[in-house]
Amino acid sequence: MRNHILSFIIILLLTIFKVEGVRASSTMNYYNITTFEGLPSNTVGAIKKDASGFIWIGTKFGLCRFDGCEVKTYPILSEDDIWSIEELDNDTLLLGTVSGLKYFSRKTNTTVKLDIPSTIVKSICKIADGQFMAGTEAGLYVIDNHSPRQIFLETGLSSCNHITSIIQEDKFVYWFSTADGLGRIDIRTMKPTIYRMSDSISNSNFFICLTQVGNYIYLGSFNKGIFRFDMSEKEFSRVDGFEHNLIMTIDGQDGQLFVGTNGQGLKVMSLEDGNISVISHKEKARNSISSNTITAFLYDNGIRWIGTQFGGISYTPRIGAKFSYYSKNDFYSTDYRVRSFYMFPNGDKLIGTRAGLFFVQEKAGKVRSYTTESRSTSLRSDIIVFINRVSDKILIGTYGGGIHVFDEKTQTLKDLSQEELFLYGCVFHIVQDAKGNLWYASQNGLYQSTPDGHILKKYDTMNSILPTNAVFYLCFDSMNRLWIGSKFGLFLLDTDTGKMRADCFSKPIKSEIKYMMEDSQSEMWVCTDNGLYKIGMDLVVKEHFTVNDMLPDNQVFSIQEDSHGVYWIATRKEIVRYNPSEKLHYTYQRQDGLNDMEFNNTVFVSNDSLIWWPNEGGLIYTSVPHISTEHHFVRKPTITSYSISEVEYDFPYMDTSEGIILPSSKNNLCFKFSNMDYALPYANIYEYKLEGYDKDWLRQTGINEVLYKNLPGGHYIFKLRAPNDTEQVQSVDVYVRKSYAFMVGILLVIVVISFLVIYFCYRIWKLKKRMTNERMILRTAQEQGRGKKTILPEMKVSGILDSLLSYMEHDKPYLNAKLSIGDVASKLNCTETELSQLLNSHMSVNFANFINVYRVNEIKNRLNQENLSKYTLKALSEQCGFSSKTTFYRVFKNVTGMTPLEYCKKQNLIIKEN
Repeated sequence: MRNHILSFIIILLLTIFKVEGVRASSTMNYYNITTFEGLPSNTVGAIKKDASGFIWIGTKFGLCRFDGCEVKTYPILSEDDIWSIEELDNDTLLLGTVSGLKYFSRKTNTTVKLDIPSTIVKSICKIADGQFMAGTEAGLYVIDNHSPRQIFLETGLSSCNHITSIIQEDKFVYWFSTADGLGRIDIRTMKPTIYRMSDSISNSNFFICLTQVGNYIYLGSFNKGIFRFDMSEKEFSRVDGFEHNLIMTIDGQDGQLFVGTNGQGLKVMSLEDGNISVISHKEKARNSISSNTITAFLYDNGIRWIGTQFGGISYTPRIGAKFSYYSKNDFYSTDYRVRSFYMFPNGDKLIGTRAGLFFVQEKAGKVRSYTTESRSTSLRSDIIVFINRVSDKILIGTYGGGIHVFDEKTQTLKDLSQEELFLYGCVFHIVQDAKGNLWYASQNGLYQSTPDGHILKKYDTMNSILPTNAVFYLCFDSMNRLWIGSKFGLFLLDTDTGKMRADCFSKPIKSEIKYMMEDSQSEMWVCTDNGLYKIGMDLVVKEHFTVNDMLPDNQVFSIQEDSHGVYWIATRKEIVRYNPSEKLHYTYQRQDGLNDMEFNNTVFVSNDSLIWWPNEGGLIYTSVPHISTEHHFVRKPTITSYSISEVEYDFPYMDTSEGIILPSSKNNLCFKFSNMDYALPYANIYEYKLEGYDKDWLRQTGINEVLYKNLPGGHYIFKLRAPNDTEQVQSVDVYVRKSYAFMVGILLVIVVISFLVIYFCYRIWKLKKRMTNERMILRTAQEQGRGKKTILPEMKVSGILDSLLSYMEHDKPYLNAKLSIGDVASKLNCTETELSQLLNSHMSVNFANFINVYRVNEIKNRLNQENLSKYTLKALSEQCGFSSKTTFYRVFKNVTGMTPLEYCKKQNLIIKEN
């Protein structure tokens, strides 16, 4: 008994050792699709890839289709709990549900239920067109052209009539797992055979699933693990490593056995050496599977599709990310906005974030945090902007909390000194000069101190040429000159003489400096918010890279040279790999695994050729020797569906030989498409063109649809292709019917316009005639006025004139459009005759012209004083007493010699006419 127990323990330990060893080396990333992305339910029962390349997913609440970009659901099946899917022909899908079997037409989106006893259909296997086999809890059925025939196993009442899975060996032979044994049937004779294990192997023959690999059938059991059946010898044997696992699904592909378990994730066993790796869900991990209960599995040319219970579906994108996000056990850098980073030679790490400092011990797997809330630390600010080894100290600069010294042995933080800068300053960068003194870039200027923190000198706007106290970066070059990067430009300091200059560069750099580096060729690289500068030791600016050259953004946050002389340039959200010897560059973007978050002005290269970037979305790293600069192979994209005024049709299953026809009243057309390569959705790139509407080919990345609104009637051709691929182009004709109502409307518009043209021509003719008559009357009145002599005494003339001018200036009666000469005479206590004689004899003008001059002057004053955006010329003229636009324009031109619009243009005034 002891020997048996000891043997069991040894086998168990070896199994665990194998599993853990392989698990640690697994780096495969998974992309998850859940109800958030459109699944009807997060419980997946079946996965099937059809002949068109679509992935069909059966869930607890219906069927959906995934094309690599989006999930499409089918409301007609929303109440069906789907356990199995099979493709019968180019239109029909067979769906096994908890209540029976349904035919689903992809062309018409309709279903027909098969007339068999209501029970769970767990497996379906196609035999030929119109013919298939279905395994249910109530028996095995062969269906031919909708006619079911039940195959009774043994007495027809035994547990082996509960069918759990079916596979095909060849054209005639099929194998199926049951609740009591393994079954085989030859459809030529329809005679089944049941095989069972002896009690010495297992006391249960309840099999859940099966798969064939070569001459062996592997069977997953209810709770006894996995067994292997030799098809030649007709013998069973146990497969080690899966004892007491509840097996939900199994598949053998590419020399591996994929085993989905209930609660222990996906186990992958090498059929060559028996090593087992475990793919499991991790709560905060960025790229783990979504659940440890695996209910369905599909292996498709290297892509793993994993259906789960409560976690949706996980899959491995065909094109993986080129960048990774650091995590350790339960610490995930993606939970933080990482601002700074330092790695010790032994691999331990200090990670500075906007929420505190973290120390990671790689070998021990421990993570310690330092925050202002923790009483055990002396941290005064949670924003860690700088970490680096300076001389023999690990210095940590914070925003508003000064500087700390990190002791690696005690894992504690200490103060550098009690100077105010080191206790409460904002310190962005620290360097050491040849004499051992330290220099600090801070929010309050540039500081110099002794190694122990005694401040020697400060440079700021008061005692230097610095235009700002905000100094962000410092760098000593090989000539021992200190390069100073500030918010408003680049400066150079001779630390021996204290002389600082900005005019020493061949081209002044006045942008915000974010990072600086001297490369292996003794040339300085300066990162700014206006591009990247390359400057020689003679201070000549040799190159200035911007978006016009190779940069995706003019904001450059860092640059690093690797051991091969290649430069890695971090812009705001992208990384550029630049090889100066070959003059080649490659931009890594979101489709390469970057998170579309901003980088910070720090970069670190570790001894194992990893480059690390602090980023607002986590700590990003990549391996220099292994990262690729090649774009992934792009398959020919295909149209997946089209919508006419929000009614969607599945394109691959529709007859479009005569094109897509849109009625004139429903002329909004939307196309959706996909590369169908199942790379990450945002990595897909398309080019499309609607001939007859678009002038050129249009390109878009990560967006898989295009909408055309209110298409005019006519014939178009929609074309879709991979970028610059002139050979493989998918096209479809589009016809928009012309509307008769539209044609009638056009005719009515022409008639109305013609009528308006004739009407306005007539009005203009009448207006010209009236204006001619008015000018003749005005000239006659003026000539008659000049010939008359006044009969008013001079004393009375002077009195009325003074009263008139004062009245006009203060009361402004001319603003009243209905003002009459009688109204004014009444106010002046004179007769209309006296006032008329005064105007005609002494001012050579009639009453109307006298009043209109005041009105014109009032308008000119208001044009120069008012907020013109509130008024139009017409409204302003009405406020100043003009009753019509015609009179206003005529009088204004008579008084000023120009029209109102000409006057406004001359005075640089902008106002609407009406």
